[in-house]
Amino acid sequence: MQGIYLFTIFIYICLLWFTGAYVTRKSRSSEAYLVASRGLSVPFISVLVAGTWIGGVSIVGMAQGAYIHGISALWFQVGIWVAMFGTAFILPRILKDKKTYSILDVVGTLYDRKTARFAGIFQLVFSIWVVTMQIVGGGAILSVILNGQLSFTSGMLITAIVFTLYNALGGFVATAYTNLIHICAIVVGIFMGGIYVLFHSDAIAYMAGHPFYLKPFGDLGVIYALSWAYINFTLGVLAQPVINTASSARTLNEGRKGIIIGNLIAIPVVVMAALCGIAANKLFPHIPSLSALPVLLNAVPPYIAVFFLISMWAPLMSSGSPFLMGATTLAVKGYIAPIFNIDSDKRLLFISRITTLMIGAISFGLGFFVKEILREVTWIAVLLSAIVYIVFTGWIFKGIKSIYALIGLVGTAFILIVSFITGFYKYTHPIWPVTLFMGIVMFFGVISRTKE
Repeated sequence: MQGIYLFTIFIYICLLWFTGAYVTRKSRSSEAYLVASRGLSVPFISVLVAGTWIGGVSIVGMAQGAYIHGISALWFQVGIWVAMFGTAFILPRILKDKKTYSILDVVGTLYDRKTARFAGIFQLVFSIWVVTMQIVGGGAILSVILNGQLSFTSGMLITAIVFTLYNALGGFVATAYTNLIHICAIVVGIFMGGIYVLFHSDAIAYMAGHPFYLKPFGDLGVIYALSWAYINFTLGVLAQPVINTASSARTLNEGRKGIIIGNLIAIPVVVMAALCGIAANKLFPHIPSLSALPVLLNAVPPYIAVFFLISMWAPLMSSGSPFLMGATTLAVKGYIAPIFNIDSDKRLLFISRITTLMIGAISFGLGFFVKEILREVTWIAVLLSAIVYIVFTGWIFKGIKSIYALIGLVGTAFILIVSFITGFYKYTHPIWPVTLFMGIVMFFGVISRTKE
């Protein structure tokens, strides 16, 4: 069976690399490479948004979370779902013109360059960490599936090389085309495998007999579960991959439609991943939790297993790619091009491809430090929460001095670091002290503005 798996993976890799090479001809300028020449239609926007939120965090991580915490792990994703509907609603505020590339442009319309660049660093750190999570998920999937033939590190390396290479070749156009392939493979495979597992085992009866797994807040508790949802709302509403995707649409209206449709595609897929995680707890109660999803290949027949396999591996690339290209756009347009005064489009395109490769390599290296996917994403996501606070406050109250926003961002980084050094995060999620701190700082910013 492992031989069949290897052949399936090889064919899928060839398909992705062929697609990346094929669309290289459509990425002959930096504008085409970074934002697909701003000409993507609704179907492509939809699969890009769906793929962004159907990834290692939402599939492998969700199955792991449900294996440990039950259905309450879905609170992690609820915030994203709400955020996407919210983003579609406020998209005209985010994309004021066709020059928007990243969160730097959004923050830069409200505050000075220093504050915008500080916010951009936060977004860049988070994007790279999410790419890292996808690579870790790939290592987990492939090492479990090909037990004895492929190590966890080798699985990470293969995953990193595959999607980094096709994105380096074809840029954001390749991301769009390959995500169309990924989403089709994910939807077919996850439901074929998931439905089989649920109805050809006693997993459903097990869930009914162990209501802990079906309790809305499980062992997370109300506060922690709502913390996850709240954090991920702030994570998603101004996420760089979504800004990148929406700014690549032909029109603002097509961007909004694509975001909504993509969100509706993602929701049932993630719910199925959670149910698979609970089923894995019943069928394989003593495995490492990170293997909750891939171990289910042992519970389905071969004709389903090959589709189920791809549905587990494809999300890691469907999500990793938009975050990788979002990080590339942010790094190149926000920092590299202005700092080194790069005007030549040919040179900018070359630098963009090198940046994509470098971010892929850095993310692979960081993969050795990941322990629990869902929790670690919510910790790092606090950085994005601070950005949302200063942007929404700036939209509501015009004329706030940049120094207040900058103090808020610097203070957020300090709180997060101290929380980990002291172990305070074990008692209270960092989002809450950060929210309190940002509320106080921005309140003084509003008062200062009013007095003037």
